[in-house]
Amino acid sequence: MSTRGTGLTLSIGILAAIVGYILWQVTVGFNTKADDIATILQNSASGSTSIQIALILIAVGLVVHAAGLINTRGTAASTSETLGIICIISAIVMWIATSGLGAALAEMGEKYVAASAGAAAGDAASVAAVGGMQIAAGFIQATSVASGNIGALLAGIGWLFIGIAYLKKGAPLALLGWLAVVQGLILIVSILIISTAVSVDTAQQINGIGFLLITVWSVMRGVQLINSK
Repeated sequence: MSTRGTGLTLSIGILAAIVGYILWQVTVGFNTKADDIATILQNSASGSTSIQIALILIAVGLVVHAAGLINTRGTAASTSETLGIICIISAIVMWIATSGLGAALAEMGEKYVAASAGAAAGDAASVAAVGGMQIAAGFIQATSVASGNIGALLAGIGWLFIGIAYLKKGAPLALLGWLAVVQGLILIVSILIISTAVSVDTAQQINGIGFLLITVWSVMRGVQLINSK
């Protein structure tokens, strides 16, 4: 891959993924709690098309971004850089797998809304179906949150390593190095401390800040590569 191609995939891929992430958050609801299964199912049903688009943007965007990130290897050649890239790629794999669970919730949401109408009318079969779907959706949501958190932790560790590698390289990469360190620490602290000491919902909001910083880093680095001779 050419230097220009590396810059384009690194930046465009993450931009597509962050647009998908924001679209998904808007559809499910920014204030919807992670354990509010009924609301998640209802919002997933009403915005099923938006969720499908969001998940495609996230999955495809992350794959394209990963291709660009892998091709940056050697910028600050070191053990830290290699470990950082491997951790981030592992996180991307987990996030893409987790997006499939989001698609499952969207599909289940449509059936949940239909069954809820019958349950409201007193249909015994519908009542049983609603209860069963809430249990199944709760399991899917719990798995999704856990997988997403592990992915965020791996990403945080990865960006911390890349930041250290870039800082060791010196002045030309210092700003990118510090930004990578900050976004890595945000994700690590969010998962290891905030999610347990405060709440999962607060941790997810802080993770969003980390993801935005990752986008800024990737676009900055991408533009540098595109404009390099």
